[in-house]
Amino acid sequence: MALGKGPVAGACCAAIVLLAAAPACSTKVRRFDDGAGGGVVVSAASAGAGGAGGGGGGRPCDPGGLDACYSGPPGTLSRGACRSGLRTCDDEGNGHGPCAGEVVPAPDRCDTAEDEDCDGAVNEGCTYARCGDVPAGLPSDVYLLDLDGDGPEPEFPVYCDLETDGGGWALLYNSVGSEEGTTLQFWSIPHAERLGTRGEPAIGQNFYRGSLYFVGREYRDDIEDLEGTVKEVMRATAEGINSATMKLLRPTHVTGDANIYFAHFLSGWSSQDYDGDTDPEGNCAKQYQNVAQHYAKCWEYNLGADADEPLDDGGWGPHLGTHITDRIGLASDETRYTRVRRISRWTRW
Repeated sequence: MALGKGPVAGACCAAIVLLAAAPACSTKVRRFDDGAGGGVVVSAASAGAGGAGGGGGGRPCDPGGLDACYSGPPGTLSRGACRSGLRTCDDEGNGHGPCAGEVVPAPDRCDTAEDEDCDGAVNEGCTYARCGDVPAGLPSDVYLLDLDGDGPEPEFPVYCDLETDGGGWALLYNSVGSEEGTTLQFWSIPHAERLGTRGEPAIGQNFYRGSLYFVGREYRDDIEDLEGTVKEVMRATAEGINSATMKLLRPTHVTGDANIYFAHFLSGWSSQDYDGDTDPEGNCAKQYQNVAQHYAKCWEYNLGADADEPLDDGGWGPHLGTHITDRIGLASDETRYTRVRRISRWTRW
């Protein structure tokens, strides 16, 4: 790494002219170049006209002067954790001592929110047993979970909400309204795929990962209306799930709307080819456009269908009964079963 001199920063002394002009005096500003075009002003040293070589009298450096130093790869300085250090010129001006205080790239750690290898990606390749293990300070985003380090899918991506009520929430399902009409078909999940995964984990996309019911212990449902207001509508707990019937084990209502808890958590699960709901009149999924989800009396909210005709509603997707919107303060589209922008279920353990 080469050290160079920057432009004159300003006068360092005042020349008093009596009979002849005093020698020119300027401040030489040293800059450090990290090889990527980033010059950093670090120190200034006074030099007379004869000191233009970097140190007075042609010395390599100015005695006692400080210069920036950095031994990391080009392009990593001031990125992530990487920082330059300082080196001190010796008393004779013959050279510099060691670079003190520099931070160069190191392997990324998984227990910090820092980019230790200075590549612009934080915790790249890190896996966690749950969203609650993601280090504090990182944003809500997609992270790799490895629940037990074994099995056919030891690592998988999950969107983690790291902000709500202390964070640690994994996105279990997410139904997002779409003018393109793609959401309705997404939720036509056959019984054989009830514990599978659909879509990519993202707060703005349709997503389903039924296998998280195995590990989930706390649950919450959020609904976002057409105006962008988000409300938490239900909290519950469970101790796992019966993988055949999809009934949650020992479910308990904690807070929020009791009707949503009863209809879409405490209840059974139905799909187009499996009638596990508790409605005595038939299969709720078949009645509502083959949308698979937990049902009791078939309706408080639906991940893919309307309850007003036409039930497909152009394929929009998530709908909520307006008796719920009125009660919890969400906007409606002035129909009995309003479109909403998003219905999300989160879990943590």
